[in-house]
Amino acid sequence: MFLVTTVNLAPDTRRAAADQGTTDLGELSPDEFAALLERLRTIDPVQNHECDPHVIVVARAGKFVVRTSQGRLLLYNARDNTIPYAELSPGEIVAHLDRSISTATPFSAPAAVPPAPVSTPSRGIAVAILVAGLALNGYTLYSVFYTESVNQPPAVTLLTDATERAARLHDAVGTFATGNQPGDRAIEITADGRIRFIELGNHSPTGDTTDTFRIGRHDHKLCLATAESGVVDVLNIDSLVYFRDTYHRTK
Repeated sequence: MFLVTTVNLAPDTRRAAADQGTTDLGELSPDEFAALLERLRTIDPVQNHECDPHVIVVARAGKFVVRTSQGRLLLYNARDNTIPYAELSPGEIVAHLDRSISTATPFSAPAAVPPAPVSTPSRGIAVAILVAGLALNGYTLYSVFYTESVNQPPAVTLLTDATERAARLHDAVGTFATGNQPGDRAIEITADGRIRFIELGNHSPTGDTTDTFRIGRHDHKLCLATAESGVVDVLNIDSLVYFRDTYHRTK
């Protein structure tokens, strides 16, 4: 079973609706979740751009966010923004999140195909078959280790010293953006521990995503650990990094 929450999706999950905010759907079966993903990727591109509808899911493999873009489904690790997203089908996402399901996925090696009956095969064909088998085994091992890495949450150590925490919060408060053109994104940090993710050019403020954060460190870097949106790295007083995009202070 998958614990599912939708963000900016209408009750029928076929349309983006910024005024819906966050809706807890509770537990869905694999088939129900796959059907929801099929509906998600048919959302009108204009609505998708304006409202940023997405799905938050907690499953065996961890916590993930699913977004759509031009009919594609993009799977993000909600707890580690250093891992790139994966473009997968609904069935592949379900299989990736619940490894007890035996659905074929891009992380599984294809079934062996019995060789066609031939007379004495040449040495070149035998070498090619051996190389292909080694390549498939290597890809399977890579996929296993990649899947395991998705499950590891970032090791964030929260700041406990009140004086340091207050100083770091004072430095982080402000607005940061990737640019100033429509479609660029901005992050607004306030002194009350809230963080807002904004898409420039989106004139509906209800389409913005608001979260809470705490200040900590991971890999010796200062960061903002949010409740639902992953980790925002603080490079310096004027620069942030979120999902590999760099945001520069605008005020």
